[in-house]
Amino acid sequence: MKSEDLVKSNEGPRQPPKKHHMTTSWPFKPRYTWNILMWYVWLLHVLPDLEVPNPPKLPKSAKVPFLAEYKQWLWILPRALVPFAIHRAYYEYNDGKAWSPLMAHVFFGYAFQVYAVICIRKMNDLAARYGYFDSEVKRDGVPDVYVTKIFISLVFVVFFRLFLGMFLFYDPYEKPTLSPWLPVYIFAYAVVLDFWFYVYHRAMHDIPWLWKYHRVHHLTKHPNPILSAFADVEQEIGDNLLVPLLTSITLRPDFTTWFIVQAFVVYTETMGHSGIRAYIPAPATGYILRHLGLEICVEDHDKHHSRGWRKSFNYGKQTRIWDTLFGTARPREESRDDNIDWNHPVSF
Repeated sequence: MKSEDLVKSNEGPRQPPKKHHMTTSWPFKPRYTWNILMWYVWLLHVLPDLEVPNPPKLPKSAKVPFLAEYKQWLWILPRALVPFAIHRAYYEYNDGKAWSPLMAHVFFGYAFQVYAVICIRKMNDLAARYGYFDSEVKRDGVPDVYVTKIFISLVFVVFFRLFLGMFLFYDPYEKPTLSPWLPVYIFAYAVVLDFWFYVYHRAMHDIPWLWKYHRVHHLTKHPNPILSAFADVEQEIGDNLLVPLLTSITLRPDFTTWFIVQAFVVYTETMGHSGIRAYIPAPATGYILRHLGLEICVEDHDKHHSRGWRKSFNYGKQTRIWDTLFGTARPREESRDDNIDWNHPVSF
């Protein structure tokens, strides 16, 4: 049996390929040595090495602040509703017809990219104020040898997710309307999405020929938000086409509902890879599942990376329902219930 298949402390080995694969030195080199993609990433102001140069370092025993779900809703919804408001205004102005599918894809694709960048910046801002889990270990940056791969992955995230929504749900003659069932649908979509993602994600770890398409994502042991899109093309197809497709044919929303739901999904994915040392439950599901002990928070997926490799745990990314049911959930270390400072809310 290969060493990568051995289980260490029931949590999987900590034996990724050599650390040099994740070495990040290019942001500190003279800028005339950068290529165009490096300039693009830098101009977005999303690099943790530059945006979070000196995060607080706290012992594991230090109390962890918390961020309430309602604060996250109040942050996400206004930003998700701006494209909807523009879309609705154009529909009304154009006598009941919205953009063509091509124009809508361009508009919502741009809006989706801007929103994702805003999410990453927000996570970096919180990390600068509250630090990271495993704070004695430096967070990975955007590695020298993978700048192009990460850029391509970011394009895939936007293209495939938006293409799927446009193909399945967009109707230029349908009036953009907010459903009164939106909060219910946001919760239901996250739970169903997490089921399909759990099955897919666990298969990527357990089936050898699938693992080769997922192992690149696990080169980062201490990820940052931008590395949520760090993966091979094959994994990006699964993450952004297969799993959302299975979810969308299970729950068929209108396009507006679908787009707003994606805002919650993207926020939670960047949050899960942020490593922020705070108890931050997923906003779409945490306000209900927290009372059942089934909510997911930042530390859960952070431990999936830092302690897992070929064999792992905490496979869910929106909830802990399926990890709990199938016995792959692991206890938290720093954000345990008895170590959360409920008197110290995160300033959002």
